Amino acid sequence: MLFETLQEQRPDGSFLVKPRRLVDGREISAAAACRLLGYKDKETVCRMVATGEIKGWKPRTRRGNGKWRIDMGSVLDYKAERLKSAREMRD
Repeated sequence: MLFETLQEQRPDGSFLVKPRRLVDGREISAAAACRLLGYKDKETVCRMVATGEIKGWKPRTRRGNGKWRIDMGSVLDYKAERLKSAREMRD
């Protein structure tokens, strides 16, 4: 199993490594990411990939009509961050 990690340097010079989330390589469609995030238009998700807010890619095909594949972990991270900032604004 692979984990993304966060590294923090301690005052004594050592590092503390914390696992952040499991990286399973699970990909979902842009439409599924749109439903998870509560958006109506999947083009919004595609723009988010282009700006780097979430991770995703579009496979190359001969016809040029490959479907967007979105990293589910980055969608869940983005959603959690969005919920966290909404709670902070409420408080």
